Amino acid sequence: MIELKSLNKAYGDHEVLRGIDLTIETGKVVVIIGPSGSGKSTLLRCINYLEQPDSGTILLDGQRIFFDSTSGAAKAHSPKSVAAVRARLGMVFQDFNLFPHMNVLHNVMEGPVTVKGRRARDVESLARELLAKVGLAHRADYFPDEISGGQKQRVAIARALAMEPDAMLFDEPTSALDPELVGEVLNVMRDLAQQGMTMIVVTHEMAFAREVADEVVFMDGGVIIERGPPAQLFDHPQNERTVRFLQRTANA
Repeated sequence: MIELKSLNKAYGDHEVLRGIDLTIETGKVVVIIGPSGSGKSTLLRCINYLEQPDSGTILLDGQRIFFDSTSGAAKAHSPKSVAAVRARLGMVFQDFNLFPHMNVLHNVMEGPVTVKGRRARDVESLARELLAKVGLAHRADYFPDEISGGQKQRVAIARALAMEPDAMLFDEPTSALDPELVGEVLNVMRDLAQQGMTMIVVTHEMAFAREVADEVVFMDGGVIIERGPPAQLFDHPQNERTVRFLQRTANA
């Protein structure tokens, strides 16, 4: 579904992504791990054009996206084309980014109504169904400051799903949560994986990566160091940098 070819991104002299090649097949879960500053989040943000790549190619279902066909430069065709792609790629961030002045139900409804132009009365049933899916049907009328961090993140997942995306991008979705709230968010993500949702997940949750991922990608220094099925990467890593990283996380 998603293919990256020779993707590069730099901030001044600092190269954040250096020639990334990665393919995410439909219905698969790819989990990206690595130390802070390795380029994981930037990679996700480039896929969704929250960051503009400097060069390389991004394909969605075989079609090049976000690139000027005349110059070949890595820039968007138009705001309309960016919006069309983002509608197909739901994204969940570290910080929940809910609208504080809207209740939970209206937070979930906002995207389809505002971006897709659907009627609110048609979207409400979908929003309630999604809130039930993430275990929050009973919180529909609450406001963000009235619910826990774990509940906020589950609302954020429901909000992304309301756009009926083809794939979901998760950027460290549990890193801002208290430890006792992490499990409820990961459970929702496990359910999505079991239902066949295509997912790219940046996370420090190694047990989740081992259990849910079809492929684990280890990044460091803006490059992919190693990749493979969870059992292979976690139990038989081939690169010394991967070994050191896994040892550190095991001892943390």
